[in-house]
Amino acid sequence: EPDDGDFVSIKRHIPDILVDLKYATQDNISGQVIYDFDWAPLRYGTVKKLMAAQAALREQGYGLLVWDAFRPPAAQFVLWEAFPDPRYVADPHRKFSNHSRGNCVDVTLVKAQGEPVEMPTEFDDFSPRAGRTYEELAPEVAAHARLLEEAMLQAGFVPYEAEWWHYTDAV
Repeated sequence: EPDDGDFVSIKRHIPDILVDLKYATQDNISGQVIYDFDWAPLRYGTVKKLMAAQAALREQGYGLLVWDAFRPPAAQFVLWEAFPDPRYVADPHRKFSNHSRGNCVDVTLVKAQGEPVEMPTEFDDFSPRAGRTYEELAPEVAAHARLLEEAMLQAGFVPYEAEWWHYTDAV
């Protein structure tokens, strides 16, 4: 078994989790591919927590779709150039993103078979709707967001207030 600090593939350890790394495509705030891998690496200790969240959601007929995991520091510079707002993108000139440490993940909720469910926003939506208040959302959308948040909190992740999809493993 790997050490908790070792980088591993999420899919290798959680085969039923879905992965669509947005920064390995042009479907992100930068409009360009900013890293060239699609195997979703994270620290093994973080993957174990993600495994717990996936298991809890599976029992309720849902699952996780990973949008971002480990992010190389060079990719952080590209993101900062595309959207230099420290509320949403960590300034790489000041500090590393937790994504670059391999202990942060961007996820959304899907049905167990992989069908999307309606969430507050799409990925990389840096508007007030991306926050965690959920007050102005349709009840079903708010319930989905809360279900995701509850599973991630119970697994040991810390949510980021400005992005409903962003969770950090407080290692």
